[in-house]
Amino acid sequence: MLTEKQKRFAESLEEELIQIRRHLHQNPEIGLDLPNTVAFVKEKLTEYGYEPQSCGESGITVLAGKKSGKTFLLRGDMDALPIRELTDLPFKSENGYMHACGHDMHTTMLLGAAKLLKEFEDELDGQVKLLFQPGEEILSGSKVCIEHHVLENPKVDAGMMIHVFPFKGMKAGQIMPTPEGTFMASADWFEINIKGRGGHGSQPETAIDPINVAVHIYTALQELSAREIGSEERFVLTIGEFTGGTPGASNIIPETTVMKGTLRTLKEDVRIQVKERMTVMAENIAKAFRAEAEVVFTNGCTTNVNDPALTAFTKESLTETFGAERIVTIPTSTPLMGSEDFGEISQLIPTTTVLLVASEENINLHNPAIVFDESVLIEGAQVYADTAMSWLKKG
Repeated sequence: MLTEKQKRFAESLEEELIQIRRHLHQNPEIGLDLPNTVAFVKEKLTEYGYEPQSCGESGITVLAGKKSGKTFLLRGDMDALPIRELTDLPFKSENGYMHACGHDMHTTMLLGAAKLLKEFEDELDGQVKLLFQPGEEILSGSKVCIEHHVLENPKVDAGMMIHVFPFKGMKAGQIMPTPEGTFMASADWFEINIKGRGGHGSQPETAIDPINVAVHIYTALQELSAREIGSEERFVLTIGEFTGGTPGASNIIPETTVMKGTLRTLKEDVRIQVKERMTVMAENIAKAFRAEAEVVFTNGCTTNVNDPALTAFTKESLTETFGAERIVTIPTSTPLMGSEDFGEISQLIPTTTVLLVASEENINLHNPAIVFDESVLIEGAQVYADTAMSWLKKG
């Protein structure tokens, strides 16, 4: 657990972390291309005494600790979302992007942990690798970092991530170590491209209407959970984008239609089965209408799995540091059907996830009006540092 001296040092960073967070919030970037965010984070890490290393596209790693031994990974994501902010914050984003999932909070917390770990580096019983990761929202960042050897040099033995969360009726600052086992669903982005034959709206019999085909495919996909997969299995298939025709051309049957969506599952065999059935259904329904359909899975990540031993240890350690009254059980059914590309790392080393209540409003993540409570920044930095230091200490 953190000592009182370490806690006080973290608390002394409050104003600095608030300013860091506001800078990140006001200047969001998306995907794997985060040039300004990367430059800012590297500048801070250099200021703290680190030598930042690049990890693939926009990833950053640093290493704390002078003693040999095990290595613990702390991960914070940096990318924002392509939505326009609708808050009244004086530091709101104006560039059409927004940190509506709290990644500005995570990056700031990890910077706070970095400064804390550097200050008490001589007390680390091993090494801590800090990963500032891009591309979580596009399900690609962890894969890119793994491909660029983030879990090597030195070999990483275990790791954790934090995610801020809004929970109505719960006080900001409450800490939720999450349950062991599969905690978050896998995710697959897909698009279904339907090719018909364009024509005049008055003569549909001479055309092949791709919108009509798409509607039949859409309806059929909703039957997968009712007639194809056992009722005990949870999965979510959502079409979030449906495009066909040209604005102002209501008298034209279009040549093509596109549907885009996400698939979320908790088991790999269900994931494989649903993807196979989606392809078969779309292709054959289109064929029945003399059209063509292609199902393309674009991006994806696997389930996020909490290691039982590490998860139990993390809860125990955080309880010692913050007190039992601050540790709460997640007030919703688990596993969550939301996804987290940290799952790619969880398949390779023991990991765990900690949620931190950062909003008491009934506004969910990815909402353009969500506002996070900056009072939890210090706590997040402490949670990061405490978990790593305590795990290394136990050997």
